[in-house]
Amino acid sequence: MTQVEAMFERYGPRYRLYVTITVLLGLVALGMSITIVNVATPYIKGAFGMSASQVQWLSTGFLAATTVTLLVSPWLMSAFGQRKTYVGLLLVFIAASLLGGWSESMGMVIAARVIQGAMTGVIRPVALEALFMVYPPHKRGLATAIYAMSLGLPLTLASVIGGFLVHDFNWRYVFFIVLPICVVAILMGLVFLPDREATGPRPKLDWIGAGVLFVAIFALLAALANGQRWTWGSASVLWLEAIALIGTVFFIWWEPRQERPILDLDIFKTGEFLAGSIVLFMFGGAFYGVMYLLPQFMDSILDYSPVTSGILFTPSTLVLAVLVPLVGRLNDTLPPHWISVPALLVAAYATWRFAQADWNTSFFSLTVSMSLVATAIAAVPPPTLSRSIAALPPRLIGYGSGAINFALQLGGAFGTVLLVALLDRRTALHSAQLTHQGLTPGNPIAMEAMRQYGEIAARTGTSEVYQQAAGQVLLSRVDATWATIYAYQDGFLVVAVGLAIVAIPSYLLSRWGLARERQARTERAAQPHGT
Repeated sequence: MTQVEAMFERYGPRYRLYVTITVLLGLVALGMSITIVNVATPYIKGAFGMSASQVQWLSTGFLAATTVTLLVSPWLMSAFGQRKTYVGLLLVFIAASLLGGWSESMGMVIAARVIQGAMTGVIRPVALEALFMVYPPHKRGLATAIYAMSLGLPLTLASVIGGFLVHDFNWRYVFFIVLPICVVAILMGLVFLPDREATGPRPKLDWIGAGVLFVAIFALLAALANGQRWTWGSASVLWLEAIALIGTVFFIWWEPRQERPILDLDIFKTGEFLAGSIVLFMFGGAFYGVMYLLPQFMDSILDYSPVTSGILFTPSTLVLAVLVPLVGRLNDTLPPHWISVPALLVAAYATWRFAQADWNTSFFSLTVSMSLVATAIAAVPPPTLSRSIAALPPRLIGYGSGAINFALQLGGAFGTVLLVALLDRRTALHSAQLTHQGLTPGNPIAMEAMRQYGEIAARTGTSEVYQQAAGQVLLSRVDATWATIYAYQDGFLVVAVGLAIVAIPSYLLSRWGLARERQARTERAAQPHGT
């Protein structure tokens, strides 16, 4: 009898609920760390006098660490078991949160974010495996829906709570707020999660592969994030790109030669898993992109307070809470593309609405659009995860669980840094265009606007020379604001196009899965009875 079977015998059917609550607490606590610190980033920047390039390491280091440790998590569970891995990662996360909240220097807060990111990556495969162990195959759709909710819900919830904390308290509290949840999750993990089943020696970790992959991803993210600022042809960017390329090539060469690689590349030979990885990679880029662009837009263009920005995400949180159980039930009965493809198209439309936003856009309009985006958060990951992993042979399922999460997080990392670079580039381009087309004798609209601004200055009793200068300054500020608005619109439009494109591999994944199931049923029917 396995430990899980013994737990079911002891607690009965309620054991499934206990495990679900246990892993959800950890996922929510660590998931909130992804975006809650983003709300406080301007305050952290001011506290330590960080430059824009230095601030970038807060997100780049977190994302790189999260991405790589997703692949290390299966080894940790094999070597130490679910219980020790889950409790251990939460203890390390608590220590990192205390380090971040008590930081006295830029280096300390960046180190805290990297460690937090690493533990956030470890917990996801642990949670998914724990859920799959207590949910039977015909309820795996519900299990993946619960897991998907734990990915989206903390991000929106963190925006609400983070806005309140930095507005009414201090930025340091964003590191402390989830610690009570972590403590409860540790206590429940000690009781309800199984220990290591195997009694033999612990497997070896491919430290070289993990280290090379971390360096490659970190280098590429850093190059993409700083390319516009450093110039794309600078020596620093070229060196980072070279390190990323060499590291990736070495990783692909190295992994097949290891007895226990951190990523078995054979998983990508399965067409359904490859399609699912592409879906989640692109969806992760789009989703994290929206979660990056929208708060920035509300802060820099609409001048919303952190609390107001957080309130905007509340309806989308409720949408997730309502849709996730429904999607879980439908996922076990309907073809997946009936769920995922319409949700992707709705999210693409909602993001297109964001691409029309400017400084006159209402709070209600943004709230409706974000609520529509939440439908994709609830409807796309569950069928994609379950179909992709189910298509793998048994020996590769463990690798697939980490790799499919790796694809989602890697997409989110690249989506975020690419949008940062896009915003910088498009803002500069639109600014140059507005300046070139702006205050010239051939542009009567700009001339009239400058005259009106000059009249405003004249009411203060200033000289005519000052009035003209003030009109030019005000007009240039308006142009700069519109250049930023146009850049955000470009960013949202790119995300909308990406979401529409994701519908193609999502449809293929579903059709291939249905074909595989029909073939399996045919083969079983053709077998002689009793064999």
